[in-house]
Amino acid sequence: MEVFPVFTGEYLFDSCSPVQMLLTQETVTSVRHQHDFVELAYVVQGEGIHLAGEDKMQVMQGDLLVIPPGVSHVFQPQDLTGAEPFLIFNCMLRPELGRILGGLPEPFAEEEMFPLLKLLEVKQWFGYRGKSMELALLLRRMHEMQSCGSLRDNQQQLYPLLFELADLIMPAAALPFAQQSGMDYDPLHDVILYMISHFREKITLKEMSRQIAVSSRQFQRLFKVKTGRSYIQMLQEIRMKYSCLLLMFTELGVQSIALEVGIYDMKYFYRLFREYSGMTPASYRNRLQSHFLSAKEMMSSAEHCSH
Repeated sequence: MEVFPVFTGEYLFDSCSPVQMLLTQETVTSVRHQHDFVELAYVVQGEGIHLAGEDKMQVMQGDLLVIPPGVSHVFQPQDLTGAEPFLIFNCMLRPELGRILGGLPEPFAEEEMFPLLKLLEVKQWFGYRGKSMELALLLRRMHEMQSCGSLRDNQQQLYPLLFELADLIMPAAALPFAQQSGMDYDPLHDVILYMISHFREKITLKEMSRQIAVSSRQFQRLFKVKTGRSYIQMLQEIRMKYSCLLLMFTELGVQSIALEVGIYDMKYFYRLFREYSGMTPASYRNRLQSHFLSAKEMMSSAEHCSH
């Protein structure tokens, strides 16, 4: 069973808020990962592929995917060149949100909280495909609250929006996520998704060309035309992205990280990493840790000032 990096709430969440909103632009080499929190991923713009566990589906603007802790997933834009933006709005919910709700000085009615509590307990991914703008408006309001600082400072305004959001999407948890008809599908997506999921292994160009039933030479030409880079360039980019995440979210040594991503020549690994990031692995990790600690100190100071 493949194990993918875990994005941790400790790194991603503001300590004052049980909710974090983040807008991301997905790329062909986006990292397959897991979380230790619930993520609601809403497609703001574009079309693409979503891989969740062993399930693969085509998604488009207006779709929302609910990803529980421990389920690996990744988005990939439909356009393999990256010319057409594929934007995802991430609404991340802390696992302890249910406990926080129960400890509020003025508790909400149980029937109001129930859909949100059930959402926090989901074990399998599910999708919601809404036809109205209601979902987008709710997420936009929450994002605006975070942007102006009130998401952290006034939780009483946030919780009713979360209750409304959960009430809207939870009925979809019991339904299959219907594939959108009329969307094109390029078999090279399967090749790249395989690379993203099996980058630790020795996956050769010849093996990949067999997946789409063409010769190695045809595969190389097709790959370069459709993605703008060679097969080897993309494979090494995927490996470097995972290396960065392992430096960020684990305490593994550099040699262990190189082995984790399928590179056994340390000189080659250091060269690739410097070309990709502009610095050594140690410098990259130190820079991240310094930034993380500074952010924590700033939040801590803000909390003390507010008391």
